Amino acid sequence: MEEVKEDINEFENIEVPNNDDAPPAQAVSDVPAGEDLISDDSRQVYDFTKAPKTGKAPPRIDLNGKELTLLKAEIKLPDKSAPWDLSKAGTSQYKSCQFSLFYDHEGQQEYLSGMRVFKRDDNGYSHPSITRDRNNQASKLFGLYADYKKKHINEVSLYDFMTFLNSKPKVRIVTEDFNNPQTNKSVKKNMIGAFI
Repeated sequence: MEEVKEDINEFENIEVPNNDDAPPAQAVSDVPAGEDLISDDSRQVYDFTKAPKTGKAPPRIDLNGKELTLLKAEIKLPDKSAPWDLSKAGTSQYKSCQFSLFYDHEGQQEYLSGMRVFKRDDNGYSHPSITRDRNNQASKLFGLYADYKKKHINEVSLYDFMTFLNSKPKVRIVTEDFNNPQTNKSVKKNMIGAFI
């Protein structure tokens, strides 16, 4: 007579490690508009090539006075679904871009306001632009670059500016206070005070 094997649940005796010290999972919130992660086909394969390639930025630390290398500068265009804002003069519509600087110190990065795209007649975007009045964060950096190159700010192109920022220049950081318009709180930012 054959011996009958008892049904064994292999998973009952598996030890589960204690993950109380593990960091909480982070939600992915940067899925481009028009791309839905959930489709009608419940067995759709997730395209991991569209997954974020960077982790969450580390907390900002004070870099005032430090001499660092600027690793790269990026301009991210606004989402197509983002609403258009009206210029102060009321003659044009614009959307804000995300302008980011990445430093070679503990993964530090900084976001600068003031980079915009304007609405074209076909509802598309113009090339990103920066005012030349040195009145916002991007414009101040643009002016600093013009001074460094010993040029008038109107002689500097966005192409030259971004090419230089992505050539890994040495920079001296100054910490400045800015008002966050969304939270109405003061925030310290690690800005480029000089190219060295």
